[in-house]
Amino acid sequence: MRLPRSIGFSRRNRGALMSRLKLILSILLMLFLLLVAIFLPSKLREQKETPDPEAQEEAATQEETTQPEELTEMDFLSFEELSQFFSSAQTASLKEQFPLYLTLIGRTDITSAEYLPDETGYPDTTTVELHFLLSDDSTLPVFYDTMTGAFSFGEERTVLGTSGKTYEKPVVDTLPSVSSSEVEQRQEGGYADVTAPESPAPDTGTEETGTTQSGTSANAADPAQNTQDGEEVLP
Repeated sequence: MRLPRSIGFSRRNRGALMSRLKLILSILLMLFLLLVAIFLPSKLREQKETPDPEAQEEAATQEETTQPEELTEMDFLSFEELSQFFSSAQTASLKEQFPLYLTLIGRTDITSAEYLPDETGYPDTTTVELHFLLSDDSTLPVFYDTMTGAFSFGEERTVLGTSGKTYEKPVVDTLPSVSSSEVEQRQEGGYADVTAPESPAPDTGTEETGTTQSGTSANAADPAQNTQDGEEVLP
């Protein structure tokens, strides 16, 4: 039985329409995937660059909980005996480094450190080994390098660093200001030119010498006296 011509035409139109719809949908899907491939990486990058504030707060809280308690106050006993080795500035620097080292190793329960002078040793020619009795009855060795001026703590000799610390030299502002031309005119040492006073000649033997010379000249001037004395005077 042959179908009517109109029915066959409608089926062909429907098939062409479906193929067009599939083509359009595939094009739209490709465009969507292309947009996702372009914008998704940039979006993820922005999220990484701007972290979540809640995550930042949680990280800060964890750091606070894991950070050990800082040791700030200590009693230093018999440290005045260190003056035979160090200046007052070096002793003050050692006192500052003690709490830092004890905090670093987690011994924040220490409250005092006492210098033990009898335990002082010299491992080599450039090192001084000091020993300190801590409040928990343990002994802490501290090494001082005379070449670098640095302190190292413990048997592992942990150096906390000098941190470029400098000490100000006191300046006396009461000295008069001197120009370069005035400095050149002065002698070495800064003293002005001073003429030394002439020392008086000694009196010993002066009168005797003068008397001898006068007597000699008198005898030479008086030939008659020389003749009377028995000497012949030649013409």
